[in-house]
Amino acid sequence: MNPLERRLIAYTSSAHGLVHVAELTYPALLSRIEDDFGVRAVVLGAIASVFAWAFGSSALPSGYLTDRLGSRRVLLYTFVGAAITLVLVGLSPNAWFLAASLAGLGLSIGLYHPAGISLVAQGVQQRGLALGYHGVSGNVGQAIAPLLAVGLAIAVDWRLAFFFLAAVAAVMALVLRATTLPVQGQAEVVATESAVISEGGKQQQRRFNHLLIPLLMVYAAFVLSGTVYRGVITFLPKHLEDLVNDDLGGVFTTVALLMGAVGQYIGGSLSQRIRLERLVPVLSMLALPSLILTGFLTGAPLVVFSAAFIFFYFANQPVFTGLIADYTPAGAVGRSYGVSFFAGFGIGGTGGILAGFFVDRWDTAAAFLALSGFMAVTLTLSIALWLMSERRARALAASPVGERPSSPL
Repeated sequence: MNPLERRLIAYTSSAHGLVHVAELTYPALLSRIEDDFGVRAVVLGAIASVFAWAFGSSALPSGYLTDRLGSRRVLLYTFVGAAITLVLVGLSPNAWFLAASLAGLGLSIGLYHPAGISLVAQGVQQRGLALGYHGVSGNVGQAIAPLLAVGLAIAVDWRLAFFFLAAVAAVMALVLRATTLPVQGQAEVVATESAVISEGGKQQQRRFNHLLIPLLMVYAAFVLSGTVYRGVITFLPKHLEDLVNDDLGGVFTTVALLMGAVGQYIGGSLSQRIRLERLVPVLSMLALPSLILTGFLTGAPLVVFSAAFIFFYFANQPVFTGLIADYTPAGAVGRSYGVSFFAGFGIGGTGGILAGFFVDRWDTAAAFLALSGFMAVTLTLSIALWLMSERRARALAASPVGERPSSPL
């Protein structure tokens, strides 16, 4: 990579990490906000879901705005909006204001993913490696959030964490405003995609019709895994505080979430060597018992198995992301990713309310066991995708050479 490409990766990775620090700060401070406002866990879970819905919903307009205005301008809007709304979160006098300001924060930072990923994909020749670094930075941001937020809360007050992040977001906006980043022209990208479509339009249409059901199944898996994700990250800090150590819950959450960065890297590496449909059920099968044990265990074993779940869950993310690219026709990949982010972060945001209900009715352990049911359905979909791909492979092997598609299924 040349210096300009390394600089682009550094900026976008820093921005991606900051987005996920902002995303995870509220869950990390859940117990302190609960004590301050005196509200029930289901209300706090509902607020997390409101944030998640806003966060996921922004993915759809972000893709459109990125195509019309360019990635850097959308990223600038992202962090200007984040700086303003983070201040409002820190000033919240009650749960209603908190919910509204977190919704604004979700809408702001939810603009990031389509714009940021587009920027990396268009500005770096070694796209796979660059996107791998980009994914790792998001997990590192998730891991840092509990430690940073709880540390500032212990030192001063939970509100200081949001004020601090507002200042960092403002600095990021200024950096993006003043920096020139190497990005290829949109026309070049569109022209490439159009050439692919015109070269084999009928074949592409047949392939899309053939893979429509698997694509819809992947979207469904995004909804289910997004539900698990939102429920887990909302209540994992509280779970570890209650069952491991009240003061060190944030530290243990950071340890667990750091395994997500390792999982992203390992999953991306494995996906280069193993067919994605074969890899998905294996990783899902390993994630499920880890999540179940997270609901049953206490003490040090709880930290170990919660970290194991985070590892396997995020190891599957680049695999599912690769399947979306495989199952989507040329020229529609960006929109397809917009739908998937909306499915996972938006619709899947219901996991906050679901987990909050179980925490209110029983405890955090019950919430993790309930989320295991959604993970089990994800595993079922993964196995179905694998079986369907094996059937397609056998059909492809049996078909005459002239009838085979030019790109592998």
